[in-house]
Amino acid sequence: MNAQLPSSPAVKSSPVARALAAAVTTLMAVTVWASSAAPGLAQAQAVVVPQSAAGVDGNRWMNSHFREQDPRRIQILIAARHLVGLQGKRLSQLAFRKDVKTAERYSVLRGGESTAMRVLASFSDADPAKPAASFAANHGPTLVEVFRGAVTLPRVGVEEDRAVATFDPSEAPTLSFNQALPHENAKTLVLEFLISGGKDGHAWSWPVDAVTAFQPGTVEPYGTTCWSAQAQDAIRVVRGSLRPGMHLKTESVAPPESVVAFHVFGVSDKLAYGSVPLPLRIGAPNCDLLVSPDVMVPTIFFRGPDGRHDGWSATEVALPSNPGLYGATLYFQYLYLQAQGNSFGLRSTNAVKATLTKLPPSLGVSLVASMDLLASQGRVLLDFSPVLQIEGR
Repeated sequence: MNAQLPSSPAVKSSPVARALAAAVTTLMAVTVWASSAAPGLAQAQAVVVPQSAAGVDGNRWMNSHFREQDPRRIQILIAARHLVGLQGKRLSQLAFRKDVKTAERYSVLRGGESTAMRVLASFSDADPAKPAASFAANHGPTLVEVFRGAVTLPRVGVEEDRAVATFDPSEAPTLSFNQALPHENAKTLVLEFLISGGKDGHAWSWPVDAVTAFQPGTVEPYGTTCWSAQAQDAIRVVRGSLRPGMHLKTESVAPPESVVAFHVFGVSDKLAYGSVPLPLRIGAPNCDLLVSPDVMVPTIFFRGPDGRHDGWSATEVALPSNPGLYGATLYFQYLYLQAQGNSFGLRSTNAVKATLTKLPPSLGVSLVASMDLLASQGRVLLDFSPVLQIEGR
């Protein structure tokens, strides 16, 4: 816009008047620019997710987003309460934060490492306290690819005396969206990261700050393992996975020469099938069924070296997101079919009495994750999130 003063003979004939006119013209031009540009600049607004980590370092860290070669599919569900500050905005950028507690882990970085990824986003009615294991089921009707490209990781120092890092791009991996996403009130934001992994010729990872609300269940082993195992308490349970709606994660020592493995779940340690007393002898020597076999799940199984040493097996079993399961007790053990010369025999581990947590999710952020980019479902991790800064304009 060009602003002009009305011309008059007096203005033209006076150098002072001409200088005054030029100054006024410049002032008017600056005023016009400021009135149009300043509102746009003032529109930028950022929130930290989860809100509790805005000024403090998180209580966890994770290195799933940025690392050499390893692909991941990670979906983050963020409750509407964390995004109130973005009402009326269009989401345009997000950043991750350095974890100051594990600063020594950044020592392997040489500078210039990068990770290729796509980021899909939507607003939906999914509940972060009850995410589906299905990636598609958590998204809303309008799915937008907000980012596609390589994220170059900043090279950061390994010496830290700060209580918390910043979201400055000089030390924070930052993704500027290719397409902005309009904020929707009272909806859950679903961010899905399809991570191809880095390819920089050496082993590295860039840990990000994270937060979890750890609400573990309790575990009580009982009974005995019926072979000379490395550990008589053969089963290990991730206690943080003892929550309705999560994937219960366990692993077990396996006997030599095993050919099949099962994880057995039950609701009783007294009766099998409602009437058969427990323990029930199923093999020799002293191999007992210790839980009611209400559910039997085939497990991932790895044989020990040379077939003469213990191997191991593991399972991840989805627990229903049922409020009635809070504080509930389950019983489980592992059973193995073992080759014994020209025949086979059953081997059993000790059992575990596991009580699920009584406390429902409270963080307002949860994850669904898989190491397979093409997987339709992932493992549910309640109350767990990287610390993010999301910006809107």
